[in-house]
Amino acid sequence: MILVISNVANEAANELVGMFPPGAASLVTASNLNRSFTAGISVGGFSPSEISVGGTRSCAGEIGGVVTTIPHFLPQEFYYIEPADREYVCAEVSAFFIYFLSELRCRKLNPPSARALSGLGMHRIEWAGTAAGCGVPVRPFCVKNGIPVAEDARGLRYLRSTIIDGAIVGDRAPDAVGGYMRSLSRAFAMPYLSCVFVSSGGDDYSLAELMSVPDVTIPENREAIVRVLRQPP
Repeated sequence: MILVISNVANEAANELVGMFPPGAASLVTASNLNRSFTAGISVGGFSPSEISVGGTRSCAGEIGGVVTTIPHFLPQEFYYIEPADREYVCAEVSAFFIYFLSELRCRKLNPPSARALSGLGMHRIEWAGTAAGCGVPVRPFCVKNGIPVAEDARGLRYLRSTIIDGAIVGDRAPDAVGGYMRSLSRAFAMPYLSCVFVSSGGDDYSLAELMSVPDVTIPENREAIVRVLRQPP
């Protein structure tokens, strides 16, 4: 069983599920969580704990892969909960899923962190330090009251690159950028990363943005995700 964690607004997540063989993948969203996912988890026996995904009963240890296309659940998604309780329910469900996804011993394209369901959840100051530490040039930036200040983009060239399980999607990145992507993926232990690099001319690319939430609206990304998650463990 492959889990795709998303929300009902992301139509591409449904397309992703449909690219797997029938019954091999299930979509889990907060908007239908009471129907799409139930679990009775034992901390002392996680793998054999019984779960129900999309009406199919199995155990946690039978989940073969996970991709999470959202960083957080939103209180508004829990429309079936009393309005006064939605913030609390959202916080509790999010905390449970961070624990649940962390405990799974399967292939995870963007493992959760303590801050987010989907990957890093880091401020730019945090990931910039790690990136520089592994030899990736980082674009200088200014921060005011914790928020990066927009820079003058005139004369700059932007390049977006995505890595999924060690492979650069599309192979359009220069060799240097591909090397940076592999270094970042290892440094953050994140099989999926999408980065924006900036150049003022030539091949002097520097890292300007780093994201760990998969963009499944891109067909190439969906195809690569399916290819990776269908591989034997």
